[in-house]
Amino acid sequence: MARSRLRVLLDLSMAGRGYCGIAQDVRLLYKTLALCPEIDVTGLVYRPQKFARWHRFARANAPRSARAANQAEFLWKLAEPRIDWPTFGMARWLEQLRVVGSTLAAPGPRMDELDTEKFWPTLWRLLFSQTLSPKDVPLIQRGKFVLSNFSDGMVFARTFSNRRPLPLDTRGYDFLIVQGPRSFRTSPGTQQIVRYHDMIPILEPDTMANPLVIRWHDRAIRENRAGHFVCNSEPTRDQLVRVHPELAERSATIPYALSEVYRSERNTAALRSIITQRRSPASGAGPKPAAGWRYIMSVSTLEPRKNFLNLIRAFTQLKETSGDRRLKLVIVGSPGWSYQPIMAAVRSLVERGHVIHLEDVSPEELRVLYTHTEALVFPSTAEGFGFPPLEALACGVPVIASDLAAHRWVLDDAALYCHPHDVSTIAAAIKRLVLSDESSALRRGLLARGRERVARFSRERCSDEWLQLLTRLREEAPERGGDAKRVAAEQRDTRKIA
Repeated sequence: MARSRLRVLLDLSMAGRGYCGIAQDVRLLYKTLALCPEIDVTGLVYRPQKFARWHRFARANAPRSARAANQAEFLWKLAEPRIDWPTFGMARWLEQLRVVGSTLAAPGPRMDELDTEKFWPTLWRLLFSQTLSPKDVPLIQRGKFVLSNFSDGMVFARTFSNRRPLPLDTRGYDFLIVQGPRSFRTSPGTQQIVRYHDMIPILEPDTMANPLVIRWHDRAIRENRAGHFVCNSEPTRDQLVRVHPELAERSATIPYALSEVYRSERNTAALRSIITQRRSPASGAGPKPAAGWRYIMSVSTLEPRKNFLNLIRAFTQLKETSGDRRLKLVIVGSPGWSYQPIMAAVRSLVERGHVIHLEDVSPEELRVLYTHTEALVFPSTAEGFGFPPLEALACGVPVIASDLAAHRWVLDDAALYCHPHDVSTIAAAIKRLVLSDESSALRRGLLARGRERVARFSRERCSDEWLQLLTRLREEAPERGGDAKRVAAEQRDTRKIA
């Protein structure tokens, strides 16, 4: 007898966070599951803001117009800018206390099925357009989505206060897939899966904007020990299991899927337009590039572990020793956290015409930038996976990457590696790939091997891996009552330890 389709509730809370890797994975994972005939996916939408209060949904028997207005108000709140905690003193303490109090006093999460026919354009703009192609719009038009009245801040507050996880009504779903460890309690019969992206908050603490992130990450993992963890790379899984050996049997690896948007597109007119229109206001305009200029590029949020300071030092060193006035560094990315020293260094070189800083670049525009560059340089000090190197290879561009386990796992021998903490090795790698006599031969070899790596991370292949895992987990699922008791017991143990 044929089994019913696998019913999945997918957490979309991170999909509204710009062009970062996790947000891209959320959108691509929705697409991957939505295109799989054996899977019936529903998107779970809640607010990413830390300052959000509970939203009060319209009653089930309310007039249709009232329900539409209520959902419109929810989506407006979803689009509000994400505001961080006040930085210092009493204001910060009072705001944290307000959110915690609001969270603990509230009756609990509520869900409301979205009228997708009315609101799919808003959902597309807010959550999907920054990664998916316009050809994917029908996936959203005919998709199923439920709204929930809580926010990230409420989830975090319950974790910090050692309260019971937020109860979600997941009846009818086989799986709830959450982005990173989230403290939820599912209905009996629903297994929770954590899409786990990296152990960086624990292993690279100095790169975090706030120590609360470290504490939350640890507690949230322990709250989720009764679930399953699906890591984005084998090195990420190795790090997770080294810190939490009890998760060895409850973790697996399924990589990120690469978007089909990325392919070679040589278009000089479009390149000029992108350089003009996407200049970052944060770093100033700078002089226009002279005729015959060429560039290397780096793509990432501006934050400490992306290692922009060492990249800028290496590029400056290379400019001084090579005397190549035509070569420029194009940086594509918005300021993230602890970015002030990076921006100071960027502004200095923008003023001199050595660096071009771009922001809010669409995937289609990024494809053009990749195609025209001499090389992508990606010297991060820590990564769980890393999208840009694969995107560049898909566009026919060679890659220089830091020698990290995650990069080796993703890129294998299709990249030229450098030491992230040694400026001279970064400069030497750029010189070898861009300015040396062996550049052409080295480039051909890297790109030939790169085509094999790109194929490894196709959406179709990742879809097969997700289907196999979900099918196996459903077949191995314990009896519903026993599973619920075990989950509750393990969560109680976690709160005692904390």
